[in-house]
Amino acid sequence: MLLEILLKWLVLVLLLGTGVIFTLAIGLGRGFRASIAAAFGCMLGIIPAAFASIIGLAALLHTSALAFQVIKFWE
Repeated sequence: MLLEILLKWLVLVLLLGTGVIFTLAIGLGRGFRASIAAAFGCMLGIIPAAFASIIGLAALLHTSALAFQVIKFWE
């Protein structure tokens, strides 16, 4: 079981998301402080999506076109 968990972690680390790639690119190009700011910005973008998922908004928007249109025009 430990081997399976380690392999899953390895796959997750190897499959970098766009936020990680962006943060690495900023860090390599502009330095440590800029990479911290980029990571913080990526985190601020993830928090609303995670919160919406937690409260079930994603399921509601998936099933209701009207709810999706309301949220879309509200933004």
